[in-house]
Amino acid sequence: MKPILLALLLSFSAVTGYSQKNSIIGVFAGGGIATTSNYDVALSGGIDYAKGLNVWSFLGMEVAYQQFSLLYDNEANGAKRATGFAGEILRHNSAYLFLSPKFRYCAGRYRNTHIYVNAGIGMNMGGYDSLRRWSSISTPNGIVRSDTTLDQSANIKSMVLRVGMGITQYLYMGNNWRFTFTGDFGFLPGSLTETGNPSVDVSRTPYSPSKLNPTYISLRIGISRTRNR
Repeated sequence: MKPILLALLLSFSAVTGYSQKNSIIGVFAGGGIATTSNYDVALSGGIDYAKGLNVWSFLGMEVAYQQFSLLYDNEANGAKRATGFAGEILRHNSAYLFLSPKFRYCAGRYRNTHIYVNAGIGMNMGGYDSLRRWSSISTPNGIVRSDTTLDQSANIKSMVLRVGMGITQYLYMGNNWRFTFTGDFGFLPGSLTETGNPSVDVSRTPYSPSKLNPTYISLRIGISRTRNR
């Protein structure tokens, strides 16, 4: 019985020692599209670091740059591309720097597939909101038309929350180097801008967005270095 207990204790100690010294640091870059109101490919890139908790899981941090490229188009009678008699088109571009704690679970025989979740605060790095608003109203004196384009960039939020999840595949390159391929799914609980917010934007119309919080699907490639000692 004692030899069995000793063997279990030594095994536990070995796993603990491995987890304390096992680490991964990597860089990545890629692009993604929004599931709604997408306008163009939004670039992203960053660096992440993870420390092993045990042989199956890691806890670390990700610093990532993320662009957003959106076109919100809402017009009367379901029309698009400014063909309706009234409506709004919001062109939004912005970029944020996110700092996100990140948890990974290692799957597969060789633990080269990492399933992760993260959540972090993003700080605005610049951007603009270009809002076109138009209408045609019938009056006793005829049709009255209005068409204005406004710069609403001041409404872009300085900070936003992002929740992400995804899968990273590590491919052997030699020694401690790995090539990575990542599929990332990111969601914003809050809006990127106050434009159209019912409680803030007093100039909003029935065609204004109430919230601009896209979900992005991104593909990324990168290089990582592992340390197992």
